[in-house]
Amino acid sequence: MHKGKDGLVMEVREIYKISDMIHKAAGWKKENVFLFLNTIFWAVLAFVIGVAAFTLITGTIAGHGVSLFCITGYAGMIIGFFGGSYYLYRKE
Repeated sequence: MHKGKDGLVMEVREIYKISDMIHKAAGWKKENVFLFLNTIFWAVLAFVIGVAAFTLITGTIAGHGVSLFCITGYAGMIIGFFGGSYYLYRKE
């Protein structure tokens, strides 16, 4: 993640720039593309961190599928979707 004076806002701005490029190329609504990409980004990030944590702590991810599913889902929805919605709300 990029560290700047705004903290994580720098990362969200990068995702917004990517969604703007997709909007111009494909013609999809920019806000929808941003929410989709932001949700996927945070879900994948939570999944990778969850797999790394379970592997370091227990030595395997076997038997932790439900926990990984919940971690991924909650991070994607709360941080990704709702956080992205709040970012768009404040941006306009």
